[in-house]
Amino acid sequence: MIAVFTALSLGTNYVMIDLPNVKLMDALIFIAAFLFGLEVGLGSAISIWLIYGFINPYGQADPLLLFFLMTGESFYAIAGAFLSRASAAQDLLNNARPYKRMGLLFGLIGFQATFAYDVLTNFGSWIFKTSSLYQALVIGLITGVPFAIIHEASNLVFFATVVPLAIIASRRIGLPLQK
Repeated sequence: MIAVFTALSLGTNYVMIDLPNVKLMDALIFIAAFLFGLEVGLGSAISIWLIYGFINPYGQADPLLLFFLMTGESFYAIAGAFLSRASAAQDLLNNARPYKRMGLLFGLIGFQATFAYDVLTNFGSWIFKTSSLYQALVIGLITGVPFAIIHEASNLVFFATVVPLAIIASRRIGLPLQK
């Protein structure tokens, strides 16, 4: 399953390469962890960045930034795995028409995970380029604002639409959810 989600994420990343910071990858990592557990989500998140961090049309990530990218991507796996075990998510899945409220819940969780990812990776981009950790955080946040807004807005949409549809479809075809 790790290979499937890694390939699907990489394929969609390269197809959407002209849209900076608009990627289905984060939603796919969340789905992987929600449906198949934390191990599959984390394995996919790390595998994707091991490949995408080195084979990227925008340039190769240095090892430190790659560490921050992998750590940040893991936020989506952790959120997916924990939410799959939450009673609120189970209640929504057992509802006759779960899509509307699931979209709101998953959209908000995706937005929060993306915000945390953006703060971490923007900080990591500047950690050795400034004289203090505080400066790295402030400069990273200020310079990253345009990209973060796009990333957070697109993930809000993907998590509110794609994620619930994938989870509901998986349930309808009889795929057992990770417990």
